[in-house]
This record gives sequence, structure tokens and C-alpha cells, in this order.
Amino acid sequence: MGKLRSNFFGTEFVVYDHGLNPKDTKDESKIRCEHAAILYETNVLGERGPRKMRALIPNVDPSTGEPHVFKPTNSKDGIIQNFRDGRKDRVRLIFNKPPKWNEEVGAFVLNFNGRVDKPSVKNFQLIDMEDEDYIYLQFGRIGEEMFTMDIRWPMSLMQGLSICLSSFDFKFACE
Repeated sequence: MGKLRSNFFGTEFVVYDHGLNPKDTKDESKIRCEHAAILYETNVLGERGPRKMRALIPNVDPSTGEPHVFKPTNSKDGIIQNFRDGRKDRVRLIFNKPPKWNEEVGAFVLNFNGRVDKPSVKNFQLIDMEDEDYIYLQFGRIGEEMFTMDIRWPMSLMQGLSICLSSFDFKFACE
């Protein structure tokens, strides 16, 4: 299926398909594609509250209905660098919906419309700037060791699962 790789600090993750690292092949057809990136905001002061996450997925070409393909052969061609360079036509930025503080329960909460019923720092919903009611991905605890994940187009199952898995990794600079 693919790979989820992180940097040393656990603040940046990239989702790759089953292709090869460009260092390991000269055949461009065998080079791996980047399908998503996940960026966690650092928290060096140890402030309490929900983690801040941004996810980057390839934008869909409106004329073909296909997502932009990222097959970087160097660090300047990847999905993160395209985002940092402001190439919004290629990259869709989604981020976790800020939860609201609820005095009754003494915690930050999100409305999962009954799909999530256990509090967890790992519960999140991803939205974009255009429509905060369109939830691309929601993930939350439903039991002691059980979670639920719901995704919507244009996100793929691999992208959604990888984003959710990244939330389980220890983030040295975010905890």
C-alpha cells in the first residue's frame, strides 16, 4: 500500500506509495509518489490544549478529475515544498477544526454528530478555509482501544488512514 515517514522531531510526515526512493533507481516510472503530508505545530512551551495539525493533499485537476501527481526526485519537488512555495493550484491545505471549550465538561469539544463518544487528545476533524462545515476527515475514540475514521472526497483511504496513524506517533517537539 505505502509508507508513512516522519522527520526526527515527529512534526512532519509524508505519505508515499509503494514506489522506490529516487536515490535507488534511475527509472522515473518506478519513483515513489507523495500522496499527502502532515505537519504538526511545535509546542516547546508545553501549553495545554489540542494539537494543531495541517495536512496537505494533492489538489484535483478540475478538467481531468485526477489529483496532481508528486513524484519528487529531490527535496524541492515534494508536496511540502510546493505548499511552502505557495503553489495552491497543486496542493490543498486542510487543518484540524479548532474545538470549543465546554464549561460543563471542562474540556475542548467537537461535534461528531454521535460518531465519537469518548474524549481523547487524538480526536480531530479536518476542514479547509473555504467551508468549515465540510469535514474531509474525522477521527475519534469510540472505546478503550477503538477509534472511528470517516473520510470524504477528494481524500483517499490511504491518505486518511496515514493522517490518523500519524496522530499516534510520539512527537518530540509537540508534547
